[in-house]
Amino acid sequence: MNGNEQCNLSTVVDLRVHKIKFELNVLIADAILAVDCAIKNEESQSMKLDFRDKINEIVEFAKRHDSYISRSTVIDILINKEDAVDDAQLAEAINQIIMRGITVGPEYSDEEYPAKETETEIFIPAEVNISQKPLNVYNLMERLENKEIDLNPGFQRQGNIWTLEAQSRLIESLMLKIPVPAFYFDAADEDQWVVIDGLQRLCAFQNFLVGVEAEDGTLKKQGFRGLEYLKDFNGITFDELPRQYIRRIKETSIIAFTVEKGTPDQVVFNIFQRINTGGVVLNDQEIRQALYQGKATKLIQCLAESDEFKQATQHAISVDRMIDREYVTRFLAFTELDYRNVYTGNIDHFLIKALRLVNTYNEEKLNSVERKFKRIMNYCMGIFGKYAFRRYNEERRRGPINKALFELWSVCFSELTESQMNEIVLRRDDFLNSFGVLLQNKEFATALKAGDQYSTARRIEFAREMIKEFLC
Repeated sequence: MNGNEQCNLSTVVDLRVHKIKFELNVLIADAILAVDCAIKNEESQSMKLDFRDKINEIVEFAKRHDSYISRSTVIDILINKEDAVDDAQLAEAINQIIMRGITVGPEYSDEEYPAKETETEIFIPAEVNISQKPLNVYNLMERLENKEIDLNPGFQRQGNIWTLEAQSRLIESLMLKIPVPAFYFDAADEDQWVVIDGLQRLCAFQNFLVGVEAEDGTLKKQGFRGLEYLKDFNGITFDELPRQYIRRIKETSIIAFTVEKGTPDQVVFNIFQRINTGGVVLNDQEIRQALYQGKATKLIQCLAESDEFKQATQHAISVDRMIDREYVTRFLAFTELDYRNVYTGNIDHFLIKALRLVNTYNEEKLNSVERKFKRIMNYCMGIFGKYAFRRYNEERRRGPINKALFELWSVCFSELTESQMNEIVLRRDDFLNSFGVLLQNKEFATALKAGDQYSTARRIEFAREMIKEFLC
């Protein structure tokens, strides 16, 4: 074999060796990839099983507590330090919990700021027009039967909270000649009294003395149950009582105080705050809903129930006690009124003025407000995502919904055009970072915690200046 042949043979051998090495590397890489996939699949299956176990744990816990659990508790159980769970997984897990008949409630905490007026409102006793009407139970029964006392107004806390046994015992008190507490009504509209204090007692009168309208139009009365002293009457209705007990109930005198027409709004609001001290006390938003029912309260309910609002707030604002409607009312106040001149530090008075104003709007103006609200909610969701209306730190750990931030972005974004808002959306990451820096500013942080006129204007101005950096 000559030199050339040896050289060619060596080259062939080298090529075959390289080919074998390459094929071995490919086989090894494929084997490693297969093992890695198997491990990941096993981890994924393990994670799914772990998630499933946690979901089962949540469902079992909720079933022992009226099939209800708060969203924050669900998240706390689903996530621990070792888990890397994203929002999509959380949403899917929560959906599975709901599909199994569990109500997942919203977060109950939000960040409020103290908002007390700098000066006490002048209160003129002569303007307080409260009368004591000589009534008996039969007078209230007639009003209930003729729907002249609304037990289900838009403002009202839930009626029928008392059990039927507790309601029965109230009627038993009348039969035993035991006096019941006084009732308070807003009687500005003579044909439709508004309950200030006494809703649960009136519900008892409706259920047992007047009756609830059935499908056939007749009034169906509840039968007494759980009576403590007059046990012979358990299981029978009011109409089946001996005549003397029917007469005794109807003729029982009632102390009823009525706030008459002409009493100034702020005075009536203050009366609501002072007087309603029953088992389920009205909060300020429920009182506002009571006094200013009309176009404004209907619009507020519509906006509070809108998908845009719920998504922007991550379903985190409770509908209980109308907390969601208070947020919407704040939006109306800060975007429809000139807060610089109208807001004096008393948030109650400020929101009342907004309700009165919106009650005067025509259909076109109401539709315009609705469009503006939904547009801003959509932009807040698009820009901030899960951080909308919340403070967050450098690690992006977020706090609860913050009322001051809700007002702030409502004002600032309502001043921008569509194209300006779209510019911010395109630079959302930079915007989030800039706002994160602003949140660390001590002066801004202090302004967020106060409700006086200066602090409110100052924090909004801080945000305005930041926004300018993102506009051409």
